Amino acid sequence: MPYDTLSEYGFFEGALSALRPAEGVIPYEVAAPLWADHAGKGRFLVLPAGEQIAASEVEDWEFPLGTIVIKTFFLGLDRRDPSSAARILETRLLILGEEGWKPHTYVWNEEQTEATRSVAGARIAVDVIDASGSPARAQYLVPNTNQCNSCHERDDRTAVLGLITPQLNREIVVDGAPRNQLAWLEAQGIFRAPLGGPERLPSFPDPFGDAPLDARARAYLHGNCSHCHRPGGGGGVSGLVLLAWETDPSKNGVCKVAAAAGAGTGGNTYDIVPGAPEESIMIFRMRSTDPEIKMPELSNRLPDADGVELVRAWIAAMEPGGCDGAAPDQPASP
Repeated sequence: MPYDTLSEYGFFEGALSALRPAEGVIPYEVAAPLWADHAGKGRFLVLPAGEQIAASEVEDWEFPLGTIVIKTFFLGLDRRDPSSAARILETRLLILGEEGWKPHTYVWNEEQTEATRSVAGARIAVDVIDASGSPARAQYLVPNTNQCNSCHERDDRTAVLGLITPQLNREIVVDGAPRNQLAWLEAQGIFRAPLGGPERLPSFPDPFGDAPLDARARAYLHGNCSHCHRPGGGGGVSGLVLLAWETDPSKNGVCKVAAAAGAGTGGNTYDIVPGAPEESIMIFRMRSTDPEIKMPELSNRLPDADGVELVRAWIAAMEPGGCDGAAPDQPASP
């Protein structure tokens, strides 16, 4: 490994495009997924025979050598109908070897019969029907290997992002019935030790569900921003920490002078101005399509309108207090 084509791994039974997992290939879902220009995702996990995961309540899980994490991206052809036919675009693998996790990307052909390994990435044009019912051409970018590492790298090593307890502690449907996903995974025998009852474990809500606004916004920012904005991440030097469990307002950006300068601030001073989303750099950068300004830097060409509105509402709901006391070279005290 890595193989030249996706089919050589034997992850899926029958037609490759059906993404029907073979024995030992475990599907999973996350609560707060990364926005990827309207693309949906199918996620799977493969463990070496007889091996198990050392799971943690909050920290990263420990995986055995030989683990493979699989994520396939597809684009619905009619954005008015989530169940419409889809074009499969790419499959990304993370394979754990002696030197750590290594990313490998496979680009699907137009016939949807095979995906071929690509180091350089790709640009894929897809004809779709947009939300208004009009024909549109979507331009999807497959990242190159270096770009994969730029998001997954932490403290000079590559890390898995979505396989953590709060992301997986959610309801799924198994054989037509609702099940807690962690309980179902435990029943598959993949954990070295029991995690305990799901009700006592941390969980992320659906960012667009009916949970309290603060919890939903934090889950969204974790899923879309914390891969960089965390200690050891690519954006860690900025001092902005968007892990869901980091509740220090100044680290979350409240009255924090941004590390970015010039056009990256949109003429604003602070990452977040409580009660004033239009004065907050965070909203300006989330709305931008300029590659030098937009956030997140990768995985998207289009702003996530629903995500922007969620974070805008979160900032608007903060107690207005102004940031006049913030020093120009350090975060303010909230």
